[in-house]
Amino acid sequence: MLDWLRSVDHSYKPILEEIRKDTHAYLVPDYEEAPDLEKAIDKYLKDNYEGIFLNELTAWYTDPRLFPKMSYPLLLEWFEISYHSMVFDTVNKPITKE
Repeated sequence: MLDWLRSVDHSYKPILEEIRKDTHAYLVPDYEEAPDLEKAIDKYLKDNYEGIFLNELTAWYTDPRLFPKMSYPLLLEWFEISYHSMVFDTVNKPITKE
């Protein structure tokens, strides 16, 4: 992803630490009953990677002509996937989607 960012705007020279500083988190369906949690999530990501990938790219640039050909292998190459089974809401307000 770093190479792509640099190729889109040659005057912008981000470093890896900069783009890793504030990453996104995605909620996925509850797979508590799945025999293999990571396998279930991986299948979900394979089926839904395009929306996630598009969201990540448009966080940087909004012109789709600049986007690479998105694929699940490229998503895995560009982004670190980590699994967290619990999310805690520490604010007593409704959750809103932006």
